[in-house]
Amino acid sequence: PRQRWVDAMASREEDIRALPHPALVLHGREDRVIPLSNSMTLAEWIPNSQLHVFGHCGHWTQIEHKNRFIQQVENFLQEADQEADR
Repeated sequence: PRQRWVDAMASREEDIRALPHPALVLHGREDRVIPLSNSMTLAEWIPNSQLHVFGHCGHWTQIEHKNRFIQQVENFLQEADQEADR
């Protein structure tokens, strides 16, 4: 039953590849819930994406590396804002 819900949340590859805006992909290298390869594939499929992998980190990057997580998000948003102004 759980896998059915997981599958229902999945997006099609062609929809992901068509995303027109920048995307930030953050992942913990030691994540035991979602394999790192998933985020690597996602970053490969999204044309204008950034992938940042947190070492010594599991599934909860925003908790385990709170300050670095916040900095990555802030930097990404600032870059996106600057791009929008061009």
